[in-house]
Formats: sequence, structure tokens, C-alpha cells
Amino acid sequence: MRRLLALTQGLNIRLGGSAVFDQAVVGGTNFLTAILVGRLCGPSELGLFALVTTIWYLVLAFLESGITTPFTVFVHRLDEHKRTTYAGSAIAHVAGLSTVAVVGLGLMTALLYAMGFQELALVFAAMTATIPVRLLRQFARRFHYATLNLSRALVLDISIAGLQLGALASLYFLDLLSAATSFLAVGGAYAVVLAVWLACHKRSFRIRRQWVLPDLFKNWALGRWLVASQIAMIASGYSLPWIIALLLDQSQTGIYFGCATLVRIGAPLLVAIQNVLSPRSATAFAESGLPGLRRVVRRATVGLLLGMGLFTALIAFGGDWLVGIFFGAEYGGQWGVVALLASNELAFALMLGAASGLTVLERTEFLFRSHLMGILVTVTMAFTLVGPLGLPGAAVAQLAGTLVASTITIICYRRVVRKLEAELPETKAELSGPETPTAIV
Repeated sequence: MRRLLALTQGLNIRLGGSAVFDQAVVGGTNFLTAILVGRLCGPSELGLFALVTTIWYLVLAFLESGITTPFTVFVHRLDEHKRTTYAGSAIAHVAGLSTVAVVGLGLMTALLYAMGFQELALVFAAMTATIPVRLLRQFARRFHYATLNLSRALVLDISIAGLQLGALASLYFLDLLSAATSFLAVGGAYAVVLAVWLACHKRSFRIRRQWVLPDLFKNWALGRWLVASQIAMIASGYSLPWIIALLLDQSQTGIYFGCATLVRIGAPLLVAIQNVLSPRSATAFAESGLPGLRRVVRRATVGLLLGMGLFTALIAFGGDWLVGIFFGAEYGGQWGVVALLASNELAFALMLGAASGLTVLERTEFLFRSHLMGILVTVTMAFTLVGPLGLPGAAVAQLAGTLVASTITIICYRRVVRKLEAELPETKAELSGPETPTAIV
């Protein structure tokens, strides 16, 4: 028994380490992309890049909440044959989402051009053209995370990183680098690698038309509130570039995005933990019920508090200096903004464990309510503070909204767990056996 527990703990640690390294590759590539655009093209071009990136994250919310998160939760409850059919349905859902997104964003691009925003419309068009491969790349990563095959996700992301950075460097040397061409370069790198990935994994997906809609409805039953909560959460943070552009100017948007990009240098750790936490929580609940789920959530929250607390302190003291080094002197002088945004990352990290618990318990409507309150606070404070205070006002608004959402999420999770324990005392007694080590990272 001791050997089994030791092997389990070792496996969890290796998976967590691989997840962190893989997300470091992804986060580092995105970080370098933003630096190249911001430093070589200037704050105005980085502002365009930031505005269009917010729209991509809204599309990504539908993929994550409506397809990949339900897939992560349900795939562990199926036998091997049904898993390949369910994965095939998921691929079909990604294709459908890609079609809807391209059509919708194409219309938005035409509207922007007709309204006289030609530069913004050009960047929108470039991003829209890459939507199918962007969605497929994200699904491929989450597919490997859901099945706990992180080595394949790592190979995928390293391959894309090499091609993406090589393409961006080529554009720079040809004097063709801009916000629009950077999106096209990223899409081209995705397309090349994903063509190989599909060829290698075609046996993992069996599309059965009679199951595509039933699986979609099953995913939507869980994901509808996740989609709403993700949109609210993304809008809470990514509405700020649009508010800054409206109340200040495009260059200030670029400077704010540069500060936020530097602060998110710790995002690889957060996303890696989140990617492993979802399947780990689902597995713990399936095997040990509420006691197992509570252990995973508790340990994840404590680990995130300690790790992100240290990160926040370091960034708060040296972040402004790093922004000037990476992006250029014109981005400097924003110590207060960087410190507030670093605190926002800590506030966000504290809700991840509780959010994972609510998702596994299929009570995602509480996530929507918490994020909705967060965006209401953020947007209201942003319109009040950005005008008189500038970028520090935007950072205060974002931190306030995240604190509200995080607090409500944690309270809702604890109430749901207590209610379930009160309703099922006999189940709690049966499942509260010896505690099994469960490392997240």
C-alpha cells in the first residue's frame, strides 16, 4: 500500500512539473510575441494588438467552457470505446464553433471598416483568419491534459513555439512586422504543426453523427453557466483596454497591456495548475467523493496562496523596472499599475481551487454569479476612475472586481459542500477513509 501511495504521489508531482514546464513554453512564447510587437512597433500598434486579443479570449471562452471543460469532467466516466466517440464529437463541436466565430467576426470586421476604423479592421481580419487553427490548437492541448498525457502536449507546444518565433523574427528582418502580420504568423505556425498532430492522432477521434448533438447537449447542460461565467470573467479584465482606448488613447492602451503582459509572466504556473487541477478534481471526486475533492481544493488553494504571494511581492518591487527593460523606456514609470496588477493575479489565483470544485459538483451557476458581480464592479469603477486617475485607476478597478469575484466563489463553494455533506452524512462517513497524498504541482 505504501508503495502504491508513493508511486501515486510521484506521478502527480511529475505531471505537475510537466504542466508547469509546458505552460512556461506557451506563456513564454506569448510573452515574447507581445514584446516584439510592443518594442519594435510601438505602444500604438501594441494597443491594436491588445484590443483584438480581447476578442480572441471571448471566443476562447466558448471553447473552454462549452467543449474542453465538459470533456475533462465527463471523459473519466466513459469506457475506452465511448471515449473515442466522445472525442470525435468534441472535434465536430470545435469545427462548428470555428464556423460561427469566423462568420461573426467577419461581419464585425466589415462593420469596423465601414465605420472608418481601417487599422483596427485590418488586425481584426488577420485574427479572424486564424480562428480555426487557434481553436484546434487549444483543444489539442486540453485533450492531452484531460487524458493526463502531458508529454504530447509539451511536444506540440514546443514545436509551435519554434515555428511561431521564427516566423515573427523573419517578419522583423523583412520589415513587415505589425499587429496584423503577427496574428498571421502565429496562425501559420499553428496550421503546420496541427496538420501533423491530426495525422498522428486520427485514431483517437471517431465521429459518429448520431452522437454529435447528444454530446453537445450534455456538454451544454454543464457548460452553459461556465460559458456565461467565463465571458463575465474575461469581460471584467479585457474590457479595460477598450475603456482606456475610449477615455484616454490607443497608446495608453498599449502601455497598460505591456504592464499586464509583464505581470502575467506568472500565468504559466496558474494555467498549468488549472489545467491539472480540473482532471485531478474530477478524478478525486469520482474515486473518493466529497472528502477527496475537498483535499484537492484545499491543497491547491494553500499552494497558490504561498506561491503567488511570493510572486506578487517580487513583481510589485521590480516589475516597473522590468517593463522598461523588456518593452522600452516609453512604457516605464508605472510602478503603481504593476503592483496593483500583480495583486490582481494573487486575488485571481485564490479562486481557482473553489472554481474547480464547483465545476466538478456541476454547480457552475455560482461561478457566473460571482464573475458577473466582478465585472459590474470593474466596469463601474473603471468609468469612474480612469478619467481622473489614468492607468492606476484602471488597475484599481480590475483588482476590486477580481477580489469581489474571488470572495463570492469561495463562499459559494463552501456553502455547496456543506449542504451536500449535510444531505449525505452516510456517504461522507463511508468515503472519509485514510487520506491519500494528492499533489497538485
